[in-house]
Amino acid sequence: MSATRRVTVIGLDGATFNLLDRLRAAGDMPELDRLMRAGCHGELRSTFPPLTPPAWSSFMTGKNPGKHGVVSFRRPPIGYRTGDFISAKSLRARTLWEIVGEAGLRVGAINVVPSYPVQPVNGFMVACMLSPPGAQDIIYPREFRPLLGDDYVISLEPPKQLVATDPDYRTQALDYLGRLRRLGLSRREVALRLMEKSPCDLLALILYEPDRVQHFFWKHLVGSGPEGGDAAVVAELAEAARAIYRDLDQTIGAIVRAAGPDATTLIISDHGFGDAPDRFVYVNRWLADRGWLHVHRTWRLRLSAVRRLPDRLRKRLDTVENIFVDWSRTVAWCDAMETRSAGLWLNVKGRQTEGCVEPGAEYERLRDEIRAALADLRDDGRPVFDVVARREDVYEGPVTEQAPDLLLYCKPSHGLRFNGLRPELRARAPFARFVEYGFTGAHQPSGIYIAAGPSIAPLGRRETKPIEALAPTILALLGLPIPDGMDAPPMIEFLTPEAREATPVRYVADTARAEGGDEGAYESEQDREQVEARLRALGYVE
Repeated sequence: MSATRRVTVIGLDGATFNLLDRLRAAGDMPELDRLMRAGCHGELRSTFPPLTPPAWSSFMTGKNPGKHGVVSFRRPPIGYRTGDFISAKSLRARTLWEIVGEAGLRVGAINVVPSYPVQPVNGFMVACMLSPPGAQDIIYPREFRPLLGDDYVISLEPPKQLVATDPDYRTQALDYLGRLRRLGLSRREVALRLMEKSPCDLLALILYEPDRVQHFFWKHLVGSGPEGGDAAVVAELAEAARAIYRDLDQTIGAIVRAAGPDATTLIISDHGFGDAPDRFVYVNRWLADRGWLHVHRTWRLRLSAVRRLPDRLRKRLDTVENIFVDWSRTVAWCDAMETRSAGLWLNVKGRQTEGCVEPGAEYERLRDEIRAALADLRDDGRPVFDVVARREDVYEGPVTEQAPDLLLYCKPSHGLRFNGLRPELRARAPFARFVEYGFTGAHQPSGIYIAAGPSIAPLGRRETKPIEALAPTILALLGLPIPDGMDAPPMIEFLTPEAREATPVRYVADTARAEGGDEGAYESEQDREQVEARLRALGYVE
């Protein structure tokens, strides 16, 4: 193998050409523009759902969620309780860091989700946004901890709301954007120090800032701003947001230069972005109206009685099952995964504690009946869902059966609420105006890929590729064989003729990852609660 084979991956969380092309045209991202012109680029099809944990997991394993086991920020529910948070231990497939490191090559992974707790690698690893604030065990090897600095922060907690009509909106928004900018500059310096200390054959650095900016300031950057926003404030915030992208562009240039002229650069995103929805769809309210989810008729009396109890007793009895849902008569319920994606579960005998749906023919009949009804659902004449699919039609692999029974993806007009069953069942109708934390942007499935370097042909815009194609492509570029369990072929058609001839594609039998478990991911309940608060502020959990 040539000693000059090296790959640098820069992940721009949530990046989309819908915004990047505007910034390039305005001259805000010359480094990105240079790489795009020198190589090739296209849209990168995300996972279902188009969400950080499953998408980056598919990037690092080359496999769909049915094989690696991560479908959202949470594990599968236990009975009717929402599952706990995923961690690096949740992955059921081997990662690039393991495969490349075991081949004797050096790896570096910075902030790739999920990577907490950090795992031993042949190189270094810095944990991801699932790390508790203030955690010290966020880098391997431990002796590299001083390279992070005393004030290193992986992810910021945004304000609980950034609503344009609030009196302190401008102050809060500018403060948040300023903190994001400082975080990005710190991440750049840390990455450069680590690269100097421990040169890598494969480096992956994930930059969260695009996702964080676009959730709250999408309409500032691509439109006239949020409803009710002051035009001068919108312009001021848009400029502050563009400054973050200019910094990101400089980070890209600095990392590419530090990697050296012989390295191949891949710039990718886990999903894209677009306008936030206009309307909520309350699937659980709809299920209740159709008789598939049974609500206690006396729920208002139950709630009133429980609220009069002493605090300790009230906390124990104020549960969904005690107040709202009669699980023994409920056929199905729905959990939101992200703004437009949800999983619908059937209440199956032997799987749920009060399951009432018989496995087999009854399960299939009810699933098909609910699926057809959701596919036909209209709100003021407009179809609500773009996808209503059985899990086995979306995922393939040994952990597919842990996924929800039906997978839902809304049309751009509609979204889902991260507040669980309670508010949906208290609602009087299955549709409402969308209002969510002041978000103006939401995830979409089309991310980006950009490939550049001496081995990449200047091919310009190319066809859409699946995110699962990245891991086999990286292995091929490094001269390593590809495990035959990966789900997509490598993208070697982007290579120059000389590089393609020198890059034979070889496959080896896949090796299963040793069985792990999620126990022990967090050292205390306080750590877990802090991570939950961060994800709630970002709108990812209820």
